[in-house]
Amino acid sequence: MKLHRSLAFLTALLLAVSLSAFASTAGTFDRTYTVKGPVDLEVLTHSGDIIVRNGGGNTVTIHARIHVGYSLFSSDRRAEVEELQRNPPLHQSGNTIRIDYVNTNNISIDYEITTPAETKLRGHSGSGNQTIEGLSGAIDLETGSGDVKLDRLSGEVHTQSGSGNMRAHDISGTLRARAGSGDIEVDQRGSGNVDARTGSGNIHVQGLSAGFRADAGSGDITAEGLPKSDWEVRTGSGTVTLKIPSNAAFDVDLSTGSGSLDVAHPVSTTIQGHVQEYHKRVAGKVNGGGPHVLVHTGSGDVRIQ
Repeated sequence: MKLHRSLAFLTALLLAVSLSAFASTAGTFDRTYTVKGPVDLEVLTHSGDIIVRNGGGNTVTIHARIHVGYSLFSSDRRAEVEELQRNPPLHQSGNTIRIDYVNTNNISIDYEITTPAETKLRGHSGSGNQTIEGLSGAIDLETGSGDVKLDRLSGEVHTQSGSGNMRAHDISGTLRARAGSGDIEVDQRGSGNVDARTGSGNIHVQGLSAGFRADAGSGDITAEGLPKSDWEVRTGSGTVTLKIPSNAAFDVDLSTGSGSLDVAHPVSTTIQGHVQEYHKRVAGKVNGGGPHVLVHTGSGDVRIQ
């Protein structure tokens, strides 16, 4: 019994040491590039976090942390780490800077980058989080598994995540967000359209002053703002809540397979409350009509507040 406990303790200790080593930083490297004018930046990593911030000036600075995944049977990786430090996968051609994949097993790199605000960015991480702040150029991000955090962006933004959440704050340009599974939250501050879709997760958007399209396979959708262009909101199973100013003018078309409809605005409408036993619909005009606001949920309530 004592031998069994000793072996169990030793196994747990070795596992803890192994996991601790995996989380540690094996090495770093830093590079600074001089640029003139708008920057075209591409960051590619199989696994690792990407952080890009507005640093001002005419330079792009890159700080990288190299992580090595050790196991009980792994060999010493110091030579590979030192080679990456000497010859990192970074390339510059004028104002174009590319950070390439590292095709080495069990080695990942996190990148923290500062760049001028006028930067066009493409970022891809197989598994890792991406944080982008203070840029005015077009943004195109993709991650297999990881969260995306956006702040103070004014260019066109496209994001796609296989599994992970997307949080966007102070976005003034057009935004298109896709998530296989995860929540999407947007604080829109400009007149850009928002197009958000998730397979399983909730969608919450506030500050809208343009067009809006949202689609959730299973999840709730909440939106707040003024429909200056058409809104189209659909969810397979979930509740839809739209908060629209009382003086807004729009055409409304609401339907639910099984649920209730609650419209706080006065509607000049033909109300078809029970066309079928399990189907409800309200269609008409609010304050004389305007952009179309279409909402459908397969099973859930619809509220216009």
